[in-house]
Amino acid sequence: MTREMGSGGRQVAQLVGQRLGLTLVRHELVERKLARSLQVPAAVVLRRFEGGAGLRERWQVGARRLAHHMAEEILALAQRDNVLIRGWGACVLLREIPHAVRVRLCAPIEQRVGRVMACRLICDRAAALRVIERNDAAHRHTLRAAFAVDREDPLLYDLVLNTARISIEACAGLVCDLAESRGFRATEASQAILRDRALEARIRTGLYERFTAGTGVAGVVVTARGGRVFLGGVAIHPTLARDAGALVSTIPGAEAVVNRIEVVRGPRGL
Repeated sequence: MTREMGSGGRQVAQLVGQRLGLTLVRHELVERKLARSLQVPAAVVLRRFEGGAGLRERWQVGARRLAHHMAEEILALAQRDNVLIRGWGACVLLREIPHAVRVRLCAPIEQRVGRVMACRLICDRAAALRVIERNDAAHRHTLRAAFAVDREDPLLYDLVLNTARISIEACAGLVCDLAESRGFRATEASQAILRDRALEARIRTGLYERFTAGTGVAGVVVTARGGRVFLGGVAIHPTLARDAGALVSTIPGAEAVVNRIEVVRGPRGL
């Protein structure tokens, strides 16, 4: 589930979690997990995602690095099943998972301003509007930089709800009805897709951390099918190609590795 600030999405998520018995994955949990995997303070992760990071912090946690770690963490959380994940690109990362319900909550700007003023005890409407605009811009930029998507694209979601027209209670009811419908029941096939996507994310993170820009391996493509991993890409030396395959073989869930990384020298090399 993703929401616009001031749309009432937090309340909808709480009601849906209560009615369906879901564990609500709170913002702070993902923040802490990402901080550990990125080896930076949690505050840096939050500022990076919210758009308040300085130059040094943006260098520490670049857009691609953040995207890899976000994908790994969110897909791992999704594998727990019976969870409701708010934000953190989950609607983008779970778009290939048939049983994942992806929901966006929105509202007209005037209603959002009023809610933010009431929630944050802000008396100045202009100040509340600036808070919303900064939040919207930061989240839009982060998702575009990390995943090359526009978070307002309705095709990223199964359900888009306007809380100015539909009450919080009714929104929660619609989300629950969709989640409990036949088309969104988890199957062995859909769980297998999730396992493969989660394995791919772990591998991409491992390879990205090991083979940063200019280290002789690039354009790596990872595809997992039932624990069998297929690697593509280019390397400037056979040893580097073998190293990539060996690293992948150590990642939990990778039962077999088909290494198709091509050794290239000259103009196509790195």
